Amino acid sequence: MPDFRYTAIDRAGRETRGTLRARDERDLAAKLRSLGYHPSSVSAARNGKGAGWRRLPRQKAGGRRVATFTHQLASMLEAGVPLDKSLALLAELDDDAPFAEVIGGVLNGVRGGRPLADCLERSGEFPPIYVNTVRAGEAAGALDECLERLGAYLKETERLKDEIRSALVYPLFLSTFGGGAVVFMLVFVVPRFAMVFEDLGGAAPLPAVALIAAGNLLSSWFWVLPLASVFAWFGLKKFLGRAEGRLRLDRLKLSLPVIGPILRKAAAARFSRALGTLLKSGVPITEALGLSIRSTGNLAVENDLAPVLEGVMKGRGVAAPVAATGSFPRLASHMLAVGEETGKLDEMLLKLAADYEHDIRTAVKRALAALEPSIVLVMALVVGAIVVSMLLAVFSLNDIPL
Repeated sequence: MPDFRYTAIDRAGRETRGTLRARDERDLAAKLRSLGYHPSSVSAARNGKGAGWRRLPRQKAGGRRVATFTHQLASMLEAGVPLDKSLALLAELDDDAPFAEVIGGVLNGVRGGRPLADCLERSGEFPPIYVNTVRAGEAAGALDECLERLGAYLKETERLKDEIRSALVYPLFLSTFGGGAVVFMLVFVVPRFAMVFEDLGGAAPLPAVALIAAGNLLSSWFWVLPLASVFAWFGLKKFLGRAEGRLRLDRLKLSLPVIGPILRKAAAARFSRALGTLLKSGVPITEALGLSIRSTGNLAVENDLAPVLEGVMKGRGVAAPVAATGSFPRLASHMLAVGEETGKLDEMLLKLAADYEHDIRTAVKRALAALEPSIVLVMALVVGAIVVSMLLAVFSLNDIPL
């Protein structure tokens, strides 16, 4: 058997590299999974050097299209339609050509005798939590039920994202429109007043002088703003490309006064729903924890929850390690403890996720209810200051000797 070099992710979310002997890439992936690793790239190793290194497709987060596909596939399987026929029909009816091609590739793999989970994993379009849930469903002979749970998980996740995005549309519109109005007045209106004072040879009041200076600065150096924005964007992107930079930003976001608690609850909701879905689908708890921790979307929370996996592996359960991290409220820890005692940890996690998501919606609505009038007030004060400064300048024209 040939040797393969691999890069994989362990259950704690850490990247590891090594060499392993296997019959082929599929056998290598199976061996890595049995050791608790999730493979991300492989290559054939010859004489200690990698030959033909091939990067496996980066797995993407499930979105609305994946959720729709999952729900439709689950409905067909529940109705008794064979898996290959269900995939063929979904590939034919899908309006998105690239995603239809992905489904076609999965179909070819299934017809070739591969398990559905392996085909989904090779496509690169489905996240690890999705693949492992499907693999557990295939092993338990309950693929339709697992897909139905996955569809509900993805649908609820996308629903929460859509509600937050929709709620932010109006404040963003207000900020953009108000900022555009201020820039228009400074660039096009204020300079005309400056020309009037220059022609008359009079001295403008101090507020008008400051306003004219701001208008001249913005008119003369307008090209600096987009250039600075581009440099700032690339700098931020490079900074966030490093784990340390992303960790600092994520910790900063969690420490913000209003946004921080909402983001922490959102991470806890994603963790709870992912873990509850995986456990209900039959995924082993250690593997489910590793996947759920990486689904929080916040590197700082991932680091805080890392000891939970170690605690579970030492036999301490889930509730006690979660309580020790301080990432969840005390009530959540008590609910998890009750779930462990009653043997219904998966149901308790899903209930906890639903409660968190309800709290997030309420918190977002309250924050936006305070944000919208605040934006209007700030813009009104800025525009009002500009108008008052110009009016003072107009009134001062009476003091200019003709």
